Amino acid sequence: MKQISAKTKLAYGLGQIAEQVKNQGFNTFLFFYFTQVLGLSGSLAGTAVLIALIFDAITDPIAGSLSDNWKSASGRRHPFMYAAAIPLALFWFVLFQPPAGAGQIGLFLWLTAFAVGVRGAMTLYHVPHLALGAELSTDYIERTSIVTWRTLFGVVGGVATSVISFRLFFPETDAFTNGMLNPGGYPRFALFGSAIMLVTIWYSAWGTRKEVPHLPTAPERPEPFSFRRIFGEFRIAWENVSFRAVFIGFTLFAVFIGIVTTLASHINVYFWGFDTNQLQLIAVPWGVGFLVAGAAVSRIHQRFEKAPILIFSCISSGVLGNAAIVLRLVGWFPANDSPALLPIVLALLTANATFAAMAFISAGSMMADVAEQHEVRTGRAQGGIFFSSTSFSGKLASGLGHFVAGVGLDGISFPLQADPADVPPGALVDLGLLNLAAAALTIFGIWAFRYYTIDRAEHERTRAILGAPAAPGAPAYALVGSAPPRAEVVPETGG
Repeated sequence: MKQISAKTKLAYGLGQIAEQVKNQGFNTFLFFYFTQVLGLSGSLAGTAVLIALIFDAITDPIAGSLSDNWKSASGRRHPFMYAAAIPLALFWFVLFQPPAGAGQIGLFLWLTAFAVGVRGAMTLYHVPHLALGAELSTDYIERTSIVTWRTLFGVVGGVATSVISFRLFFPETDAFTNGMLNPGGYPRFALFGSAIMLVTIWYSAWGTRKEVPHLPTAPERPEPFSFRRIFGEFRIAWENVSFRAVFIGFTLFAVFIGIVTTLASHINVYFWGFDTNQLQLIAVPWGVGFLVAGAAVSRIHQRFEKAPILIFSCISSGVLGNAAIVLRLVGWFPANDSPALLPIVLALLTANATFAAMAFISAGSMMADVAEQHEVRTGRAQGGIFFSSTSFSGKLASGLGHFVAGVGLDGISFPLQADPADVPPGALVDLGLLNLAAAALTIFGIWAFRYYTIDRAEHERTRAILGAPAAPGAPAYALVGSAPPRAEVVPETGG
């Protein structure tokens, strides 16, 4: 097995910063900007992001299939990574520049159009980037290490984006005691994000280019592009019970995370009453938690199977993510003016982030194992299709998170463009209950994970088959007697 250098892992991991800057921007700043600063209805803001999600449902498998079958001197994945950077940076910057006096419909159309643009450009980059990570190594533990690097850099990038943004673009002023309500900070934040995305994407592609000769290549005679072929490939992937388990379970968990992160700015500003200086610290626990998980998860996977670790992590994250709100609602938590409030919230967020990170890393590593199992059973190396589903899960989390949060805020009649001191106590209670309701998704996600069938022994059998010599021109499926592509797939048990 070829060892992957730390320098290559560094370059690959840095590429995740672009995705995380986008996620941080959507969850922490964009939704709050359009609702509380510009006054757009929460339902319209959520619907705009949901429309962009529906667009993703089409573009994700397209990007995965195109990169699976792309033939070039730069390999299958890298051309798409290079091509996406400039359009993504431009769309991101324009997204935060809506025309003055646009009104509800104008703001809705602007948010919809450029959210679609941002997501489409990110898909063109992120799906090949995810698939590249699975192809850098075939080792069971090394693969977890690569996902860990990607996850850690994404989180560190997200934390740094949040802290820098609050300090530079949203400081407390005489006119705005909470800087997030200052409209002047958002265009500068957008320019900053565009620059970070452009640099990290290009560096990631450039820094991993030397691995191209060692990566899987496109089929000699790829089928012509068609939507029918794409959905046919996804249908074949869907027949894999472990793929269904990871896809459904992780999507439900990610949507739970998406709802609570979308509501987080409202929770922090209104429910907890944090000022701008305190808000700078809120992102830090996520960085600390992900660093702890990243340092530990490979060792944990050496001792325990990945699926039980994923299930335990989801349960722990769901409980810890809501503990502070539950305790406040029952009257067992410090008041907003208590000096103990912020440290306790930060401690709970750190514990929550640690388990959430273990869940994200485990799911990413498990999906890479599923892709290899699929190759053995069908003779198709379709990492792009599998990792387009991983990318789509994350985007579904954001899209449905924004939609549910927006409709929920309108449903509880939460005031728009409100000063924190003017929000009635009843609205704050409803806001906390809205956040709690999302936790039910974690329960259904855990149920889905129970059907995952790949353990360490199964992975080793898969690697033995893929690494075994075959007759000239014989695909991997010939070694196990399974059916050739587009014929009957080897039946599975467990679901």
